[in-house]
Formats: sequence, structure tokens, C-alpha cells
Amino acid sequence: MSETKKRIRRTPDEARALILEAAAARLQTDGPEGLKITEVATIAGVAHSTVLHHFGSAEGLRGALIGTMGNRLLEDILEIFQKRTVAKGDNEILLRVFETLSDKGHARLLAWMMLKGDQPLDASAGAENSSDHQMQQLFHQLIEQVSALEVEDTGDRSELGWRKARQRARFATMLAAVAAVGDGIAGQFLASQIGLSEKESRDDFRDWFASLLNGTRGRDVCP
Repeated sequence: MSETKKRIRRTPDEARALILEAAAARLQTDGPEGLKITEVATIAGVAHSTVLHHFGSAEGLRGALIGTMGNRLLEDILEIFQKRTVAKGDNEILLRVFETLSDKGHARLLAWMMLKGDQPLDASAGAENSSDHQMQQLFHQLIEQVSALEVEDTGDRSELGWRKARQRARFATMLAAVAAVGDGIAGQFLASQIGLSEKESRDDFRDWFASLLNGTRGRDVCP
């Protein structure tokens, strides 16, 4: 007598999380092209129709994966701020950004979606839960935290002081994000052309870049 495979009952949230975990694993090993509904469903151990039920399409799945990345990165960064005062020269936040965007493949996914003309939105989420909105919240909170640290460091709590601090924080965030995305897309290729070892292109470069950001405030352009 053949045994019938026992069906695992999951809540909608559990099923959704399981599928996103499988998609993240697929992204890291096979890149954006590997995010096909059938393959992700197989890895997650669910039916093809289940993935479609929760995400609507491959585009919806990709958007949800970007949104999840943004949420986790935001939680990680806020946890760093909440645990202790981030000292000048601390590179943990930058390393977390590089790890998420570059090492886990999210930068490649973002670039791939933009080149295809896809908007990085989760079709199954409302406007306030969309990945686009979550990314904006991530950067907004990060900029406010970094600005507050600089104002505390300089002691300039005037309106102009806050404006300058926020502008520098936005510039630094832009530079870090562009570097992390670029590293995720072409870092390995460029490092080999430049002659950097794997350790130099990952650990040493990221430590150096963090020191550069923390040690250089740049030119003020606020009126």
C-alpha cells in the first residue's frame, strides 16, 4: 500500500515566509534569472499555485523579496543604533549594507528589475507596505539617525546645523548605497581587473571605505 504524503498545514504568513526564504536562497545561488515560480515552489516544498496565490506573479515575488530585504536591513540597522551609541569610525552599519545588497544578490536583482523596466513593488501589498515605501523608510530613518549623531558630535543644534547634517547624511548614504550596489553587480569582475585579492576586495576595501566615509564630511553646499 502506497503512503500518502502528509500535507503540512501552514498559516498564510508562514507559507509566505517560507516561499520568500526559498526565493532568497535561489537568488543568492542562481541570481535574478533563477527566480522562477516553478523552481522557487520546488525549493519551498509548495505547489506552484500556492506561490501564485501569495504573490500573483514572478514580478510580485521579486518585489516582495526586495521589500523583505529592506525590512530586514532596516531592523538590523536600527538594532545597531538601539544597542549602543555608534561611535565615529564604526563600520558595522556599512558592512551590513554591503552584506545585504552585494553578498546576498539583492543589488543584482534591483538592477535586473530596473533594466527590464519592472518597478520594485510587491503587487500583493498595499501602498504603505510596498517595497518602494519600505526602502524610503529605511533610508529616511538611517539618515535621521546619522544626522542626530553628527549634531551631537558638533554641538550645532541650529536649524542650519540640522540641515547641513541631514544633507551630509544623505550624500553619505547615497555614496554607500551606490558603492554597495556597484559591488554587487560588478565588484568581483572589477577586483580581478584591478588585481585585488578576494580578501582585499571584500574585507579590506569595505573597512577602508567605512573609514573614508567616517573621516570625510565633504564640502557643504547648503546656503
